[in-house]
Amino acid sequence: MEIGGIYEFPNLVGEDPVDSAYKFLINAYNNYKFVRDGRQAIKLVLLNIDGIENLKCYLPAYLCDSILQPFNEMGLDVKFYEHEPVLNPVLDNIENSLIYIIDYFGIETISNKEIIELLDRNNVVILDISQSLLNENRFSSEIENYSENYYIISSLRKIFPIPDGGMVHYQTDKLNDYSLGFPEGYDERLEAMVLRSFYLKEFEIDVRSMESSIDNDKLEDLVADLGSEKSHEDVNQLEDMKKHFLSLYHDYERDKYEKILRPQNIPLISLRILNNISYHDILGKRSENLKFVYQEINDENRFLFDLKRIKCPFMLPLIFSNEEERNSAKTIFIKNKIYPQIIWEIEEFVPKRYSYEHDLSRRVLMVPTDQRYSPNELNKVVELLNNPF
Repeated sequence: MEIGGIYEFPNLVGEDPVDSAYKFLINAYNNYKFVRDGRQAIKLVLLNIDGIENLKCYLPAYLCDSILQPFNEMGLDVKFYEHEPVLNPVLDNIENSLIYIIDYFGIETISNKEIIELLDRNNVVILDISQSLLNENRFSSEIENYSENYYIISSLRKIFPIPDGGMVHYQTDKLNDYSLGFPEGYDERLEAMVLRSFYLKEFEIDVRSMESSIDNDKLEDLVADLGSEKSHEDVNQLEDMKKHFLSLYHDYERDKYEKILRPQNIPLISLRILNNISYHDILGKRSENLKFVYQEINDENRFLFDLKRIKCPFMLPLIFSNEEERNSAKTIFIKNKIYPQIIWEIEEFVPKRYSYEHDLSRRVLMVPTDQRYSPNELNKVVELLNNPF
């Protein structure tokens, strides 16, 4: 049993269920637009803001470098803003600007009331809910239709098992889509998902990582797992398949940085999947898993946030004393076939003066607790965290 990695192609629950993820997304807000991915959603919003070239754009000093891409492509004036513990943005004196806000790890970074206050100071606000997409409060009527300067963007694949997809929820009367084109390149990620699903089912082993290396010890473990009915030749074919879909996945991610962003349509296969998976099932399983690990782990100091602050179950956010302890924990997790993520490494693109954000980046580790697993399968996570690293 392994835990972690990108989604494989999912099992669909049936055509157009009443509580489909698609219906949840399109009914959440008055106006919406699907695009191919999250960074295209950002680019589309920026293209629709009149006078954007004259605005200062304030971005959080704790962010993924992919968020910077559309701002840099358009040559915009980017500034960073800092945070107070734990990840509370400091935005007191910003006005007449664009402010980009991230709901980190399923929390509400600021309240809807505070967003309204920012809008009242003549700011354009972009709220990134990629990690809190299941939080219905972010689509509350108290802020809907309040201002045309408010946009909600998301990368849908952070929560839903689709090859790619992004979304803009907006309040303007019209959002120019700049003639959204046919999505290009997503087929590599789709093929990786399909192959990974086939890989798991064909050989009946639960390999959930897209990051583990293949060595002789691993090969012997696989042979043991497969049993006497599988030969070394079978396992070699399995590993060749894994290397292939790993390559497809990494090539797809690399290409995103190398090509100029232009808004494209969401892949039709992504809409098909969203129409055939249950929103409530995903939310329920994620909530159950996160609650389970919070209840079972002995040391509350391991948690980055109190459970009550997490409004959307994303992953398990852990905090360690220092980078060495964090990296040691990551190594132990991987040895036990659990593949956590570091979100994010900001060393190369955020100025060093943002010391709190850099310190946090070196100490945070995210453990998968998504809908693919059950509490029973997450027992290994609990066992490891209840022992000293």
